[in-house]
Parts: sequence; C-alpha cells; structure tokens
Amino acid sequence: MLQTINTTLDRVLDGVQVGSLWMARAGGVLILMTVVLVTIEVFSRQLVGRSAVHATELTGYVMAISTSWAFAYTLMRKAHIRIDALYLNLPIRVRGVLDLLALLAMAWFCILVAGAAFEVAKDSYLAGATANTPLGTPIWIPQFLWVIGLGWFSLAVGLMVLRVLLGLVAGDVEGVQQLAGSPTLDEQISDENHEATS
Repeated sequence: MLQTINTTLDRVLDGVQVGSLWMARAGGVLILMTVVLVTIEVFSRQLVGRSAVHATELTGYVMAISTSWAFAYTLMRKAHIRIDALYLNLPIRVRGVLDLLALLAMAWFCILVAGAAFEVAKDSYLAGATANTPLGTPIWIPQFLWVIGLGWFSLAVGLMVLRVLLGLVAGDVEGVQQLAGSPTLDEQISDENHEATS
C-alpha cells in the first residue's frame, strides 16, 4: 500500500518538477524584460533627458515575482544552500530524519509567508490600493503574482514532506536520500556532466 502511494507521489513530484522548471524559466524571461526596460530608460535619459519607462518600479515587482517563482525549482533541484559537513558523515537513516525536519521547517515557513502574502494581496485588492508612483499600478496584481509563486512552492514542499515521511515509514531511506538528501560531491559532478551533455 505504501509503495503504491509513494510511486504515485513520485509521479506527482515529477509533474511538479516540470511545472517548477517552467515557472523558473518564466521568471528568467521577466528578468530579461527588465534588462530591456532598464536599457531603454538609460538611453532615453541620455537622449531625451527624461525616462520613457518606469523601470525602477517594474524591476522591484519582477524581482519579487521571479524569485518566488524559482523557489520550487530550487527545492526540486536540491539547490538551496546547505551546511552539510556533519550531515554527510551521519548514517543514512539519521540523514533522512534530518531531511524530514528540514522540510517541516520549510513547510512552516511556507505557511507563515504564503498565508501573510495572500492576506496582503487580498487586502490590497479589496481596498483598491495603487502604488504611490507615477504608474499608479494596482498593487494587488504584482502581489498576487508573487503569491502564485509562494503557493506553488508551498505545494512542492507539502508533497515532498509527505513523500519523505512515507518513505521513512516504508523504510525507503535510499529513495528519501535521492529525493531530499544533500547531494554528495559525486552526485554534483554527475549532475554537472549530465547538464553539460544535454
């Protein structure tokens, strides 16, 4: 029974990984668009003497949105910063429990941040709040885009918590290590070689 559930969760997590990749790519496109806007602004200030776009305001929104859209991809690729000098020397079962504790802490972070961000965006929408800038952007638009990234990240963390927990209960410590464990140097080299040939 647990094996069937874990297999299903693995398939769902594969889908989450694909979705996370596309969200990260979309965030990257947004950042490239801000580069174009800043370039236009610099040239318009030199040529015309004033700004043709409001790049400063838009870049702030884009940075928050693209960052939140990349969180889940970073989680799925195990690219968050880890201090693992002691971790890699522990038995694999202990590492699995530590991975679960780390994911639970991240889930708690998601509950606090995503919940607060949703409340802020909802209040901005209900109040009809606009940015105190020349653009007067309805502030709920970038806030809800930000919340979408945080919500996707929360979904990814929740599914990983469930998969790691059930993996530990089923005794699948190797699967847990592969999914959530800190990558060893050999795994990092293998990933780099795989990405270089792709």
